[in-house]
Amino acid sequence: MAFLIGMSGAVKGQKYEINRDRTTIGRSANNDIVLQDEAVSSQHCYISRRGDRFFLHDLNSTNGTTLNLQPVLTETQLQSKQVIQVGSSEFMFESEVAGNVTSAVKPVTDVIIDKAPSVAVPKSFSSISPFGARYRNRKGLWISLVVVFGLIALMGIVYFCFVLIKSG
Repeated sequence: MAFLIGMSGAVKGQKYEINRDRTTIGRSANNDIVLQDEAVSSQHCYISRRGDRFFLHDLNSTNGTTLNLQPVLTETQLQSKQVIQVGSSEFMFESEVAGNVTSAVKPVTDVIIDKAPSVAVPKSFSSISPFGARYRNRKGLWISLVVVFGLIALMGIVYFCFVLIKSG
């Protein structure tokens, strides 16, 4: 039995069973694994099973398919713990029998599956503003500006009334 385990993006933490001789991956609804990603072609790639071996095939997709950061040109044999990237989604291939098979594409690193968010969410977004931090302690400055402009406006009204009375 073989699986694809989602490691990033919208598929993170999801498990897809590879239980057919040909499992298709793409953006179109008629695929076995549907990815809602603009970087994924409608018919992007597929995984085929031949006996106990599994192969990853790219279907001449626009953005390509990678296996352990190496592009898949046509067909590559899969081993357990290898990472497949389709668009912005990454999957780890798991198979009980494929782990004993040798492949030209070696695993890059050990994979640790973590279901927690991959990015820490800040408690406040005030520190990430492109316009700098907002200062809440400038209340006194705003009050003094309003008072100054109010006095200038009042002096203008008094002067205007004085000119009207004097000319009239």
